[in-house]
Amino acid sequence: MKAFDVVKELNMKRVVEFVRKNDSVSRVEISEGLNIPQPTVTRIVEELLKGNILKEVGLGQSTGGRRRVLLTFNEKCYYAVGVELGRSSVKMALTDLNGKFLSFRMKGTSGRETIFQIVRYVKNSLEEMLKETGIDRSLVLGIGVGLPGPLNEIEGGYFISPPNFYSEKMITLRSILDETLDFPVMIDNDANVAALTEKWFGKGKHLKNFIYVLADVGIGSGIIVNGNLYRGLNGEAGEIGHSTVDLFGEKCSCGNYGCLETLVSIPKIEEAVQKKLKIAPEKERNIYGESIDSITFHEIVSALKNHSAIAQQTFEEAAQYLGVAISNLINFFAPEMVILGGGIGFVPYVLEVVKSTVATRVLSIGGKRIPIVSSEFRDGVVLGAAALVINDTFALSSLS
Repeated sequence: MKAFDVVKELNMKRVVEFVRKNDSVSRVEISEGLNIPQPTVTRIVEELLKGNILKEVGLGQSTGGRRRVLLTFNEKCYYAVGVELGRSSVKMALTDLNGKFLSFRMKGTSGRETIFQIVRYVKNSLEEMLKETGIDRSLVLGIGVGLPGPLNEIEGGYFISPPNFYSEKMITLRSILDETLDFPVMIDNDANVAALTEKWFGKGKHLKNFIYVLADVGIGSGIIVNGNLYRGLNGEAGEIGHSTVDLFGEKCSCGNYGCLETLVSIPKIEEAVQKKLKIAPEKERNIYGESIDSITFHEIVSALKNHSAIAQQTFEEAAQYLGVAISNLINFFAPEMVILGGGIGFVPYVLEVVKSTVATRVLSIGGKRIPIVSSEFRDGVVLGAAALVINDTFALSSLS
């Protein structure tokens, strides 16, 4: 690509990003906000209007002269599909460019399905969603897929299967998807795509540097540096679930000992509560009913709300370890914000304990002031998978 074309593409993406983030802005405001000459902005805007990416939405308030025509981002010019391949379910969403779900599907899984069966379900569901919404398939930018890591980026989506994650142990996922689906496919781990949800639609929309921590069946983090997702060598950055927090701890599924995931994950919280209940007083056991041996995470969260001492103690211990890990992330990266998501991350008491733990362990005074907040997106991974496609098309980092 010639230098002139690179500058043109850069300026075009800057204009789209500025309008998307600010909404209802004039050509003059774009020129002043981006420090791009007004004639250049005018040419770019005309091109984006012709491409249906921007649209005119009326006139601004008068400042003494002619009222300026306002522009907004056309979220309906293209669409994206997000797929979350989880350990117990598959979720799919067809979204517009503002992340609005236009169609949604979810299917429970047992872990015994083959990846070929899952991909067939994705293909059939996508056809149903397009028919349901009436969206022309030519307007679909692509399909993003989020799944538990680690993913080996070099091998094009080759991943080592985590425990209870479909029947195959190692798979070249991209080739299967490319052969089955008639759309461009992008793949990344669940924490990374959830971070993109925050970048495009959530609390990270106006931030350059932040970290998303996914605390669920597994633990991971998505790291945004200078507005871009930091993937590291082979795409394996952010795997905090396999950082060692106990030198003499139990063996992890990864083969190491004392990993964060052996202390902070939904299965480990369930296991810890079950053990404690076996020797608990009857009053405490009554909070949980008769299903002590098969207690679920959601039942433990309910018990916490009903003042279960065991639930509180278990969540407190897990949150303290999670807080230590987040303190390390803050010391390493000095982000503007840490966003907590996933089943564990959405528990208010966990956020409270994480904050207090970080306050006592983070290094600098500035680090103590970094906000730690909960995500607003319960379906952040499937939405983030769609955002993976949107990011590839519109982000400044995706220049040709």
